[in-house]
Amino acid sequence: MSVIKSGGDGNVADVTSDKQLKTSSVTESSLEFASKEKQKAYSWSSSYAATGGDEVISIKNTSSSEVLVIDEIVVGSSVASAFTLFDVVSGTAAGTTVLGKNLNLNSGNTASATAFGNASVTGSLTGTVISYEGVTAGDFATLDLLGSVVLSQNSEISLTASATGTVYVSVFGHYKA
Repeated sequence: MSVIKSGGDGNVADVTSDKQLKTSSVTESSLEFASKEKQKAYSWSSSYAATGGDEVISIKNTSSSEVLVIDEIVVGSSVASAFTLFDVVSGTAAGTTVLGKNLNLNSGNTASATAFGNASVTGSLTGTVISYEGVTAGDFATLDLLGSVVLSQNSEISLTASATGTVYVSVFGHYKA
């Protein structure tokens, strides 16, 4: 095996007999990177006793310079329930304000978003279905969106639950320029 030495600082790299550089890497998700390096990863959570068909959380990106990337949504319910994720096409959401929690607990950055939950959200008109997820009573499930839902400025999503019982929702996302 050959060795490549850098110019003067003593660092070396292994090269195989086929003249290929041996490397190793660490892979992290975009959410993890945004939390550790940028301090711009957040969660929004809502839980309350839904009455069936309620809009349980709504999140609107208010940043003028960054998109809000939704990575995943964790849902649960005390009774069997179907959850439906929509884009919001019009209206103004209202209800109990939900603040985004910075996932880097050492950061003081706040989310540039308006979010409502912890009670039925009203005032917004849902559009196209983005995703569905069902849970059995007392269970949780993850809508793993893989960062594919991207909210530009003033874009909004909402999640409804079919349950008549306690529902739990946590939305995880990060900002990206």
